[in-house]
Amino acid sequence: MEKFYGVPVLPLSAFCDGMGTWMDCIIKNNTDPALNKGGMHHGYKYYEALNQMGIDIKKSNLLGRLFYAKERLRTCMCPVHKGHYSGEAMFFQKCPQLCDGTGWLRENFGDGGYTGIKISEIEAKIITESGVTKIKNPKTGNWEILE
Repeated sequence: MEKFYGVPVLPLSAFCDGMGTWMDCIIKNNTDPALNKGGMHHGYKYYEALNQMGIDIKKSNLLGRLFYAKERLRTCMCPVHKGHYSGEAMFFQKCPQLCDGTGWLRENFGDGGYTGIKISEIEAKIITESGVTKIKNPKTGNWEILE
């Protein structure tokens, strides 16, 4: 892109900041009484949706995987989660189909999820004595109070 446009390619954060500023300006252009008089009312058909779109964009695991993890778009639906987000599978209990809680199977087995969270399955032993719950630390073998 640098060769085509003759300017350096900016980091993704600069693009995100620019989009956020643009969204804010469209909203203000349609809600500020001083700006709302006359003119073209640019964005009047969609400005009310921009706040929610901004939230969705910031929370999007898909965009994170595409932009930061440089994954290809996942096209095979997970037979367990059927194309829908699962926080349980993303953060706590690994999906046996390896959708990483996205509802979509990895295109490349090595992709490994975007959140950076690794789910480890261990067998934990838990006991309750005199109303106090303890768990056996698998690394040290010591019983620790579960708070």
